[in-house]
Amino acid sequence: MRYVSQTGAGNYTLPSAAHTAAVAGDTILIGPGVFVENSGINVTKRLVWIGAGWDQTTVSLPSESFRFSNATAASSSCEGIKFAASGSGVAFYCTAANCDSITVRRCIFVGGGSYAPILWNQTGARLYLEDCVTLTNYLYANGIEGPRSGGVVRNCVIAANITTGNGSSWAIGSSVALAATLEIYNCIFLNWDDIFNLPSGSPAAIMINNAAYDFTGTTQSWGVIPGSSIVDYNASPATPAAPGTNGLIIASNPFVNYNTTNNYVVGSTDLHLIDGSNLIDGGNPGILDVDNSRSDVGVYGGPRPLIDNGVPNYPWAVNLVSTPNVAGQGTPVNATAIGRVGPQ
Repeated sequence: MRYVSQTGAGNYTLPSAAHTAAVAGDTILIGPGVFVENSGINVTKRLVWIGAGWDQTTVSLPSESFRFSNATAASSSCEGIKFAASGSGVAFYCTAANCDSITVRRCIFVGGGSYAPILWNQTGARLYLEDCVTLTNYLYANGIEGPRSGGVVRNCVIAANITTGNGSSWAIGSSVALAATLEIYNCIFLNWDDIFNLPSGSPAAIMINNAAYDFTGTTQSWGVIPGSSIVDYNASPATPAAPGTNGLIIASNPFVNYNTTNNYVVGSTDLHLIDGSNLIDGGNPGILDVDNSRSDVGVYGGPRPLIDNGVPNYPWAVNLVSTPNVAGQGTPVNATAIGRVGPQ
């Protein structure tokens, strides 16, 4: 176990230093705080990365990326971290063929000024995203570029925080054919011109219980989807209509708090469904919510709903309260830890 702490309480003060010291199979715990990595992080080992939640732990990447740069990093996982790119950077990036089965849960990815938040176009590199948020900040950038070799995107928010370019950006997809099946369940797409771009030659995809809202631009569509795909119980405004079968119409803003002018705002946007929404219990009847009712459409539906703030499974103390808070030398002090742990 490797501990990263801003205060020096851990073994390391930067995630990159913990990576340098780690050996394959290690777990790196990153405490609360903003960790600025001026040269990025090139992940070359199979590691488990765990933060205290995306509202607590930020890995800031001003000039480079959190990059999986060798196949020896295959089967790594990340949880409970905000990856924030600035400048022209990519937040989360795979540059190595056969760096397979990267799993990410409860993380948020903020793109920089020129690229997608997630760039995943290598062969033999499947990506599994659960309970994540991606925020695009460049009009010609996609939300997720790839994953070229397929994978699963489940209970994720894919949002653009800038008006995207007509026909030149999409939420998920690639400019070349995908090499393997992509499965997308219970996701929400916000402020896009096109949702998918899975061009000719891509294998059939699976797209169930997803919702798209707040379309922008003049060529609004769900984009390019292979004709043999399983596309069912998705929701959209009447125009553009949801593709596939059993589509639902979103007549008005279905969310507790989503402002179409401000777009997705971390900390205030609330994508729970309002009472009476037809998206409640409107999903595929073969998929159940955690209370065993028929699944809702969107990120809080299905068996693995979005966890607010990306709270990880690992238990964290995020604050210590001492009683009394002023004590002289030799006076006993009681300390109480205020912590958090996500559902198991």
